[in-house]
Amino acid sequence: MPRLSDPRITKGHAVSFLLRLYLEEPGFAAELQELRQIHRELFEEFVLEFLGLFARCEATMTTAKYRKTLRELYEATATPSRILTPSTNLANLVEEIKQLNLKLKPYFRDLERLAFKWKLRAPWAGPMLHLHNVHDYLKQFGVPDTFDAPLDQLDMLYPWPPPIRPLEIRVSSWAFVLYGRTYIQAEIAKQLKDYEDQLKALEYKEYPSSLQRHAKWWFEHYVKGKTYRAIHQQFPRIEEETIKRKVYEFSKLTGIKTR
Repeated sequence: MPRLSDPRITKGHAVSFLLRLYLEEPGFAAELQELRQIHRELFEEFVLEFLGLFARCEATMTTAKYRKTLRELYEATATPSRILTPSTNLANLVEEIKQLNLKLKPYFRDLERLAFKWKLRAPWAGPMLHLHNVHDYLKQFGVPDTFDAPLDQLDMLYPWPPPIRPLEIRVSSWAFVLYGRTYIQAEIAKQLKDYEDQLKALEYKEYPSSLQRHAKWWFEHYVKGKTYRAIHQQFPRIEEETIKRKVYEFSKLTGIKTR
C-alpha cells in the first residue's frame, strides 16, 4: 500500500524537489554562492548561536516539553504578529531568535531578491534557501544529508502533533510457540490496515507519486522558459493538457505566484 500524504509534509517535499533543481542550475547556484560569501561572517555567527539555543532547550527539557516548545516556537516565529503572554515560557527564546534574525536582515533580503529574480515568488523561498545554506554549512562538520528516524520517534520530526495516537502492537512470545510467524504477521497486518483506515477517514490521501516529475515540469516551464508543447515532446506519453494542469496544481500546492 502506498504511503499517505499530509498536505503540510507533501508541500515540503514539493518545495524540496524544486529547490534541488534550482541548486543544480549553474547560474542560480553561482549567484547563491556569491551571496553566501558576502554574508559569510554574520551567517556563521547566526548558525553557531542558533544551535546553542536549541542545545540549551534539549539539555533542560523533557522529551514531551521539548516537543511542545518546538511546536509553540514554530507557531510564534511563523506568525510574528502573534502576542506572547507573560505565561508563555518562550518569550525569551523567541526574543533571542528575533535578535539573531535582525543581524541577518540584509542577508535575508538578498535571499528573497534572488528567489524573486528566479521566479521563486513565495513566502517560504528566502527561509528555505537559508535552511539549505545552514545544512550545507553543517555538512562540513559531518552532519549527514539524510537520516533514518526510528518508527517510535517520528512524532519528534515535526512541530505539530500527529493526527492520531501511535499504534501499539504487543505480541506474546508464546504466540511463536502456539501459532508461528505466518499467523502473527497476518494478525499484525490486520491491525495495520485498521490503523491506516482511521487515517484515511481523516482524509489522508495517497501520496502523489509523480510529485518530483511535476516539479521538473514547473521548472522547465517557468525557469527554462519551455512551452508546454516542448515539455510534452520530452514526455510524449503524457498529454500536453495534463502537463499544463499539473504545473498549475504544483504552483497552487507550493504557493508560488506565477503572475
